[in-house]
Amino acid sequence: MESFLQRWARPLLLLAVNLLYLMLWGFAGLSKLRGGEPPWFADKFGPTFLGAIPHGVSLSFWGLAAAECLALGLACVALARGEFLRSRVAPWLTATLLASLGVFLCLGFGLWLTGDFNGGFQQFVYFGLTLVALQQVHPAAGPAA
Repeated sequence: MESFLQRWARPLLLLAVNLLYLMLWGFAGLSKLRGGEPPWFADKFGPTFLGAIPHGVSLSFWGLAAAECLALGLACVALARGEFLRSRVAPWLTATLLASLGVFLCLGFGLWLTGDFNGGFQQFVYFGLTLVALQQVHPAAGPAA
């Protein structure tokens, strides 16, 4: 007979990962949509090559907002489909984590570009921990044997 922990460890892990990324992208993406581009964004990124591209700073802000909302949408689909209850691979949750890697990469690039090395390092850590979550959610995404 299988113990409670053996039966529910994976579903609870998947649910926790799903809810974590749902909250992360929900707060990040929706706050950008509600609040719009903050004044400090142009001050921070205007002196970079993004400022030399017509509307480059605004496009980068709204591109990030769109990417965060895309990741949020993927996380919502994964939760609505109940992927955390299944023993098979969770495709929408996997897609959420892959989209998250892309967002963290973009955020990290922007932080390194502006010389915000502490923030860049934080994004590096978020990226790395998302890789760990991805290996738990989709074990085949890990290194080849």
